[in-house]
Amino acid sequence: LGNIAQIDTPYLTEGSSGLTYVVDRFKGWSHGGHVTLQRGERSRLADHAAEVL
Repeated sequence: LGNIAQIDTPYLTEGSSGLTYVVDRFKGWSHGGHVTLQRGERSRLADHAAEVL
């Protein structure tokens, strides 16, 4: 699980993160998959933290 919007280091981007790398490498594997959520599916606190931090 991960949220590429929460990257907070100048050395990584959404395209160079480990999460993006893994999703890309598993694309062709019939047993792999991923789900991109359009809104927060956690607590209100986690959603708020994602917005302000």
